[in-house]
Amino acid sequence: MLPEEQLRNIGSSSISQLQGLERSFKLNNMKRLIQGMILFALLNGCTMKEQADLIIINALVYTVDSTFSNCSAIAVRNGVILATGEDDQILNRYRSTNIKDLKGAPLYPGFNDAHCHLFGLGLSLNRVDLRGADSFDEILLRLKKRYDSIQPKYLAGDGWDQNLWESKEFPDNSKLNELFPQIPVVLSRIDFHAVIVNDAAIKALGITPGDSSIPPGEALLIGGKFKGIFLENTADRFKSVLPEPDIKESRGILLAAQQECFRYGLTSLSHAGESLGVINTMESLYKEQLLKIRTDIWLTPNNENLERFTKPYRDERMRISTIKLYVDGALGSRGALMIEPYSDSPSQKGIKVITREEFERLCRWAYEHGFQVATHCIGDAANREALTVYSKYLTPGNNLRWRVEHSQVIAEEDFALFGKYSIVPSVQPTHCTSDMLWADERLGTRLVNAYAYKRLLDQLGWIPSGTDFPIEQVNPIYTFFAAVFRKNLEFVPEGGFQMENALSREEALTSMTLWAAKASFEDGVKGSIEPGKYADFVVLDRDIMTAQEKMIPGTKVLMTFVAGELVYNYNLLP
Repeated sequence: MLPEEQLRNIGSSSISQLQGLERSFKLNNMKRLIQGMILFALLNGCTMKEQADLIIINALVYTVDSTFSNCSAIAVRNGVILATGEDDQILNRYRSTNIKDLKGAPLYPGFNDAHCHLFGLGLSLNRVDLRGADSFDEILLRLKKRYDSIQPKYLAGDGWDQNLWESKEFPDNSKLNELFPQIPVVLSRIDFHAVIVNDAAIKALGITPGDSSIPPGEALLIGGKFKGIFLENTADRFKSVLPEPDIKESRGILLAAQQECFRYGLTSLSHAGESLGVINTMESLYKEQLLKIRTDIWLTPNNENLERFTKPYRDERMRISTIKLYVDGALGSRGALMIEPYSDSPSQKGIKVITREEFERLCRWAYEHGFQVATHCIGDAANREALTVYSKYLTPGNNLRWRVEHSQVIAEEDFALFGKYSIVPSVQPTHCTSDMLWADERLGTRLVNAYAYKRLLDQLGWIPSGTDFPIEQVNPIYTFFAAVFRKNLEFVPEGGFQMENALSREEALTSMTLWAAKASFEDGVKGSIEPGKYADFVVLDRDIMTAQEKMIPGTKVLMTFVAGELVYNYNLLP
C-alpha cells in the first residue's frame, strides 16, 4: 500500500488510469471464462450425444409418411426409430458403434404381405413344385424325378394350373395310378381349391362315389367313378392322407418359411387362417426369440380355436385378432361363386362353401368378441354375400376394418358398398397377372369389373395388398410390378392389362407397407419410417420408385431389418 502522503500526491487522472486497468482485467477474465465455457460445451457435446443402437446414413429413404417424404438417415434404439433426417442432423445428435453407410442405396419400410400362408410356404419348400408346368405329362416327369431320388412313402406337390395346358381341361388320374399304384399322391392346384389324387389316396381317405359326406359338385366323376379331381372342402380332406408334421418338423417348417420371407424383404405378414397346433408352435418360437417376423395370425374358426381365443391377443410380434372365413372357391377351377353362369360353362355358377346361417353365426361371434372378419370372396355372388352379411353388423363410418379377401369380381352396383360400410378390399395383384390370360373365357363381359384395384382403392382411399403365397411367389417386388404395370414377368400384355385399374408407384408401395399395416390396426406402430415406429425396413439394389419398367422384376434385396436387427444380408450369403 502506498504511504498516505504519496497517495495525496497522485492526480485524479492517475486514479482514472488505475480504475481502467482494473476494469480491463475483469473484462479479460470474463472473456476467458466465457471462452472456456464454450470450449467445455463443445467438447462435452461430443460425449453428450444420445446413444443409438443403429444409425443408417447416406441412404435414399422413402418414409411413406403423410407427405411421402425422403431423408437420408435414421437413428434406432431398442428396436424403435428415434429420428429421421439428413446425415449431419442425425450424426450431430446421435452416436453409435453401429453405423451403416448405404452409399446411396434405396431404403423402404419393411414389406408387409397382407394375405399369405406362412406355414403353407414352409410346407411347399419340401414338396414337388408344379408351377409353370405346361402339360400334365410335365407334372408326371417332375413327380417321377422326385420319386426316383428319395423313394418316398407318399408324394405331395403344389402349383399345377390346367389353364396353362393346351387342352385347359382337368385330367383324370389314370396315369398317376399307372406310375404310383402303391403310395398316395396328392397334388394341389395353384389356388389350393382343387386337388388331383391317385386311387391310393382316395382309398386312404375312405370315400366312394355317392358318399353323402361329399357336397354336390366337389367330386368329378367319369362313368360313375372318381376322376381323381376334388374341389373345395373335399379337396381339403385329402390333407389327412399326408403325414402330419410333428412339433420338431413344424418348427423347422416355420423357420425356413421365415428366412424365405426375410430374403424378399418381408418383415410383417397376415397369416390367413391357421390351426391351434401351428399357432402354439409359433408362440413357442416367439418366446425363444427364434421367430422374429411380425405376424397377424387369422384363426381358422373351428371349435378348438374359438374356445381357446375368446378375446384378441396382441403383442409386438404376434397378433391374433381375426377369423378367416370362405364363401366360395377359385376362378380357375370354376369354384368361384357367380351371379350368372360361367361364360365357358353355362351349367356352372361355382360353389358356395358356407351356408348363410353359418356365415352369420361366425360374423356374430367375431362382432361380440372384438375380432375382425376376413372372408375369401372371388366371384361376384360371393362378394355380394359378404357385403350383405357384413352390412348387418357394420354401420357407415365404422372402424372395425372387416375385410373381403381377394375382392376379385365385383358386380357394378356393389362397388359402393365397400365405401358405405368401410369394408376393406384386400387384393393380390399377381393373381391378376396370373389369371388375365384366361379370365375372359370364364367371365366374358364381367371381366371389366374384375381385378379392379383402382376402383376399389377409391372406395375407402386405401387398399392393402399381398401375394397369397405359396399360391403366388413370395417376392413382393412382383406384387409392386403387377399393381403398377399390370403385366406378368414376361412383360405381357404390351401396354398392360386393363390399365384403368393400375395403381401408381406411390399407391402400390403404400399398399404393401402402411396400408397393409392399417388393415391389421398396426399403422400406428409400423408401415412407415417415422419416429416411434418399429425399425423394420428393407434395402434394395435399385430404386423401384424410379427404375425403368423392365428393371423392376430383377430387383434384389440387399438387407432386411426387423426391430433394428439385420436379419438378412445379401452380401454375407455363402
